[in-house]
Amino acid sequence: MTHNNQKQNNQKQKQKDTQLFGKNITDVELGQELGSIHQEISQLSQNLSQLQNSQQGSQQSSQTNQASNPLMQQMQSFGSQAQQQMQQTDQQVQQSIQQAMQQALEGIQANQAMQQMYQAIQQGQQAQQSSGQQGQNHQ
Repeated sequence: MTHNNQKQNNQKQKQKDTQLFGKNITDVELGQELGSIHQEISQLSQNLSQLQNSQQGSQQSSQTNQASNPLMQQMQSFGSQAQQQMQQTDQQVQQSIQQAMQQALEGIQANQAMQQMYQAIQQGQQAQQSSGQQGQNHQ
């Protein structure tokens, strides 16, 4: 991805974040956003898995063809390092998934709490109005 494309994607994401967080977000909207995040993460995991599988395949063929050639040994060493890095990346992705899910859940819970507070305020206002009317009726 070029730098300009990445910059445009970042701007689009900021716009999307502003749209989401600049207004009251419903649980449905949070759920939809969580769903799209989950799809993107799933795609990343699939890509990573494919990379690991191809890396393992090339590693096995290099082991089969390995001779006393120092270049082959260096390539195998590089392949092992690359596989370790991919595994670390996979673990980081999984941790990020868990964090994103937890944050989304907390967001939904916070949204529900805000709605309950808003309802309580409305009920309190209705109670004040009703007691005010009853007071006027008794006079």
